[in-house]
Amino acid sequence: MGGFVWTGFDYRGEPTPFEWPNINSHFGIMDMCGFPKNIYYYYQSWWRSDKDVIHISPHWNWKGNEGKNIKVWVNSNAETVELFLNKKSLGKKTMPRNRHLEWEVAYAPGTLEAIGYRNGKKITTKQVTSDEAYSIQLVADRTAIAADGKDISVVNVIVKDKKGREVPDAGNLIEFAIKGNGKILGVGNGDPSSHEPDQYPDGKWKRKLFGGKCQLIVQSTTSSGTLEIEATSSGLLAAKQVIEVK
Repeated sequence: MGGFVWTGFDYRGEPTPFEWPNINSHFGIMDMCGFPKNIYYYYQSWWRSDKDVIHISPHWNWKGNEGKNIKVWVNSNAETVELFLNKKSLGKKTMPRNRHLEWEVAYAPGTLEAIGYRNGKKITTKQVTSDEAYSIQLVADRTAIAADGKDISVVNVIVKDKKGREVPDAGNLIEFAIKGNGKILGVGNGDPSSHEPDQYPDGKWKRKLFGGKCQLIVQSTTSSGTLEIEATSSGLLAAKQVIEVK
């Protein structure tokens, strides 16, 4: 008849079945930062009939594991899905209702592609092996916020290689600075075993990437103008994000 999911987000405590140094639950559809976990795409597949969904997990950066089998999952609402590695078919499978598909794939760098058909429509997705991290990118959920001393913008941090591809296994330490009409409220990365502080009273804000991502939340002051965030890391091109405070 229905279901109840515990929970939407991971949260502090209850790391069952894991133990210290794990400090978070693992039950969430999204992690502590709201980054989607694999189960997110499972629910989308079966609960979003208005949307074409096809997603491959895990990422395809496994340097040093060439030739070893990697378990690949595809979550989709397509009727059939065919998986390809570097344009070579690894077989077509029919999607069982309310389930997912799995393949055992001998790792080789390149492009892992899933092609599905839903109601006669072709839908595709890829996981591509990236090069080393080269630059930082900041992605704000809003670039204009209210000058009420309360409004916020959530800024996601990712790194890309020289070809503009995300680097999903990057773990660089990112440092943040802010100036103008705002302040940083906190930083996070969704890692359930991270013991890094979420806040830095001394103003020296920083966070390591986890799964190639981290996040900061900024808040306005009561004065209009702009606030500027700068993200830097050793060996990477820096990034800036300007947010209007109105």
